[in-house]
Amino acid sequence: MSAPKSIFGFAQIQPQAATLGTIQSELAKGAAPLGVTGSQVMAVYDDPAHDVYLIFAGYNGSGFVPDKMKPVFDVAPLYTTDGTGDHLVENHVMIDAGPHGGQAGCVSSAIQSGGLAAESTVCVWMTATTMGTVTYYPKPDHQQMVFGTGPEVLGKVMRDLRPLVEHQS
Repeated sequence: MSAPKSIFGFAQIQPQAATLGTIQSELAKGAAPLGVTGSQVMAVYDDPAHDVYLIFAGYNGSGFVPDKMKPVFDVAPLYTTDGTGDHLVENHVMIDAGPHGGQAGCVSSAIQSGGLAAESTVCVWMTATTMGTVTYYPKPDHQQMVFGTGPEVLGKVMRDLRPLVEHQS
């Protein structure tokens, strides 16, 4: 895998160090239950039409087991409360991985705090040699929420992105 300088007409940008650290941490946290390690690839792209960032991150490696995704993504929704009144709902679903094969899934998280709610979705794919993720992220200097990014939307973005970042060797 590689991260091209632009995708879908969106330019790759260099995120702030704190944002980059958060992306790396979240990638490692998501890869751990799947048993994935290897060389990281990541890029942040500016989507000015929707005023958000499109984040692609993943690993190149070998010996990945795509079937490990099923127990992680083929589960019932998870409802939790953090003790301060905030409610979190996580919905995990398996989705079509597309023509590059492997397995794919998305997790949508919705958090409600008082009268405010926010939604976030990340989609993941895995083959024997690659594991990748894609998500939208609000620009830190804007207070705009990212809407309409459920598995049906982000899953298509993931399938369209894969030919741009995954390469046969």
